[in-house]
Amino acid sequence: MAELKSYLRCVAACGIAAGLAAFAACAFAGPQEDYAAGAKAYRAGDVSGAMALLRKPADAGHAPSQVLLADILDKAGFDEEAVAYYRKAAGKGSADGEFGLGAMYASGEGVKRDLAEARKWFTRAAEKGHSQAVNVLAQAYMRGELGLDERGREGPAALAWIRRAADNGYVPALQYLARAYRAGELGLAVDVKQAEALEARAGAILGTAAERGKKGKKR
Repeated sequence: MAELKSYLRCVAACGIAAGLAAFAACAFAGPQEDYAAGAKAYRAGDVSGAMALLRKPADAGHAPSQVLLADILDKAGFDEEAVAYYRKAAGKGSADGEFGLGAMYASGEGVKRDLAEARKWFTRAAEKGHSQAVNVLAQAYMRGELGLDERGREGPAALAWIRRAADNGYVPALQYLARAYRAGELGLAVDVKQAEALEARAGAILGTAAERGKKGKKR
């Protein structure tokens, strides 16, 4: 009887001709399918529809759904609920979930601001190769953010994360590393050629970005 009612709801929503196909979708859609439908709705600008589609897989433990739902909730101002879903995804080892949770701790949205906790979650995400997390950590070491004092910025971790961000093509890291090679900082020996290579790469990236901007304005 429950299946018949479900079938009739699908028929009413989709029409007689599409009834059987809709029933199959309703009955057999899994978390990945629900996530794909939610993501599609969100890209189309249907925020409420996306949230409705994502809640089921998110509550079933599907990490990508938890992260996307948390992103939407965060943008909509439902910060505490966003934190809860980021935390669930992070608990499953999702780098995106760890990054999102770190960002919430860093900003103090939906949770008490805690820079050490933010750094912990950013580090976990970065260790999994999350490029944004790598860049955030590098930025923290370069500028003394996320609770890092002068002493903490001088350790081997600083050079390691700045290098990784430079490898990502993160321009501030490339420029910072170039200056370090010129001045012999961060425990590096002076190497002008290496500095010039890093500066050239940063310049190429900035040039490409500027060219894209020009093309965008022409359109």
